[in-house]
Amino acid sequence: MAAHQDRTITIELSDKSSPNDDLRLDDFLEQMRTLKAALRETERLVSGALDPSLYFRIKKLQKNSPPIVTLEAVSDSTDGRSTPQYANRVVRRLTTNLRVIANRERLPENVDYLALASYRDLTVPAEKRHLNVRIQAGPNSVVVDQKFRETIDRIAGDDEFSIGSVSGKIEAINLHDRNRKFQIFPAIGPSRVLGTFKTKDRNVFANAVDKYVTVFGKLRYKKWDRFPYTINAESIEVHNVSSLPTLDDLRGMAPNATGSLTSQEFVDWIRDEW
Repeated sequence: MAAHQDRTITIELSDKSSPNDDLRLDDFLEQMRTLKAALRETERLVSGALDPSLYFRIKKLQKNSPPIVTLEAVSDSTDGRSTPQYANRVVRRLTTNLRVIANRERLPENVDYLALASYRDLTVPAEKRHLNVRIQAGPNSVVVDQKFRETIDRIAGDDEFSIGSVSGKIEAINLHDRNRKFQIFPAIGPSRVLGTFKTKDRNVFANAVDKYVTVFGKLRYKKWDRFPYTINAESIEVHNVSSLPTLDDLRGMAPNATGSLTSQEFVDWIRDEW
């Protein structure tokens, strides 16, 4: 198989209600948006990085019944993610995860709920408009339909709740209409946590964008996942990061910390103790 084919993914769409497979533009765009989101979440699983390096260009567009779109994953990164092998890993990881869900009816390895939710979202336009959707990479293909969505709901299990907090940086917020939502990106733990806030806190959250904060509220988990994926905010504390001490500020704060030992002797002693 040619190198460029290793990083291609094909999506086949057809409208069950239309004898000529006349697909609506809105349905097509929504389905492609969910596929892009699923690919980005999969890349995050592969690389561990929040910023995606891959973009997808159209290699083939077939309007004949049924409509088929073939996309090629390409990286604009200058690091180790720039290779065709990396793009291949991401594309194959997506279809592997989808096949594990559809055929084995279990959670894929090393998946979190944010990625699993993006796979579930693939079924939204398909179910809403009664579309036939097939996703394929190499010889492997998966049908995304109501059964696929029901399988995800079953293996994901019920939610668990606790009262707690999440600290991180708010980098995305939606203030329109009733959609009082935000995304917080913790320094450690989950890659991001989705949240909602109360109307009365609208201005507080709006002013907290791009700042380091701690959000307190009701956390939502899946019992198989280590980290929460949503929080219903009750309150928020905005931290003044500039007021925190630097390494230079800490210099000389504990002059007798090593006792009679030199710095090197103190380090050697710690290593011996461990």
